[in-house]
Amino acid sequence: MPAHRIAIYGKGGIGKSTIATNLSILFAKSGKKVLHVGCDPKRDSSLKLLDGQACTTVLDAFTAQGDRVKAEDMVAVGRHGVHLVEAGGPEPGMGCAGRGVSLMIERLEQLRLVEQGHYEVVVYDVLGDVVCGGFAAPLRRGIGQYVYIVTSEETMSLYAANNIAKAVVRYSRNGIMLAGLIANQREIGDFSDMLNAFAESLGTRLCALFHRDPLVRKAENRFQTVVEAAPDSKISLQFQELAAQMALREPQPYPIPTPLDQNQFVQFIRQYSRDEDLQDEPSDGNDNASASS
Repeated sequence: MPAHRIAIYGKGGIGKSTIATNLSILFAKSGKKVLHVGCDPKRDSSLKLLDGQACTTVLDAFTAQGDRVKAEDMVAVGRHGVHLVEAGGPEPGMGCAGRGVSLMIERLEQLRLVEQGHYEVVVYDVLGDVVCGGFAAPLRRGIGQYVYIVTSEETMSLYAANNIAKAVVRYSRNGIMLAGLIANQREIGDFSDMLNAFAESLGTRLCALFHRDPLVRKAENRFQTVVEAAPDSKISLQFQELAAQMALREPQPYPIPTPLDQNQFVQFIRQYSRDEDLQDEPSDGNDNASASS
């Protein structure tokens, strides 16, 4: 059976790496052979899966060895046997960050690392700047089959999610499907109605809603995932439910999403912000962190 390919997309800083690494650990702990593919030049994934140690990125390997790069030059082994590949990127201000992603995808295809049956689950952790061809490579090349978009209740996060849904439509002919949204709520309060309505407007579903939890930050300060550091916590149980949901392959393809145009998006945001009070809200002084550190 071919590997179950999952792509976690979203705007920068929304919590993609936190969610993706927790899922990869859970899949591995369930006995599956997992390849975790980090498509972010910041190398977020390696920090959480390799105890804070740096790994050789694909871009580093190609800089040193050129076309002689082999699988063992790119793949690191993290906790619980998770195999990790990081695209890497140039120094800040020096070149295109998406180039590392394109190069990595090309080399994975050449080596047939995914197709040869080495892995049962492949998790792609992808920066959601889909205007760049590099970051859209898992969609354009039909590699990340099941796309999950991480968003929050914030306008710019929803805007990015809507744009990613547009990219899914564009590349749906490659077998790419939008499997759902994962909400990583930033503020204290109940935004479930808004987030469910947004998912419905895109023609998809809200798979999980994470609330702010200080355990995530505390775990990541130890360079761990929260499902390892606090396996019985409420948020870890949520991750377990999400992983179990993702492991069930749908017998029929998901519908092609229906992203909003500019006017529809603006109207949607106005609808849910019309009654909000613009006065300052006092801080409750809690030490909170969401599912993204």
